[in-house]
Amino acid sequence: MDLSGLKWPIIIVVVVGIGFLATSPGINYMVTKFTTSVPGQNPDRDKIDESGLTRVGGYCMYLFQYEKAMTIMDMAIQRYGTNGANYWYNRYRIVKCLEKAGRYQEAKDLLEELISSNATDVDDRVPNNDNLRQRAAKLTAVHELK
Repeated sequence: MDLSGLKWPIIIVVVVGIGFLATSPGINYMVTKFTTSVPGQNPDRDKIDESGLTRVGGYCMYLFQYEKAMTIMDMAIQRYGTNGANYWYNRYRIVKCLEKAGRYQEAKDLLEELISSNATDVDDRVPNNDNLRQRAAKLTAVHELK
């Protein structure tokens, strides 16, 4: 069977699909997909959904949509709480979103929370406390925070 005639339609469908996922309706579709199930009923589904929300939030950060990214990652935090596998990583990434939004005091407070909770021991994607302290000190100095 010769499938060479199917090559270009498949390529076009893939490109259009990727283009759709880069738009706001595409992102909203993905968020809806990862929030349809009720948390706590199926641990495997919860893991997939929390991971999906984290990836969509990271994708929004990649597109410089920091407010939307922060909303999506906060949604994952609210849905799955501290038991979620990405809880501390999402909290850490929200710091960058807060900085980009100009909410420096909130970013510094969240950094201090990460330091006091020793988040790097729970999730190795969060930098060590020395780096977090350095970042909080820089925020304090540059933006004259308390």
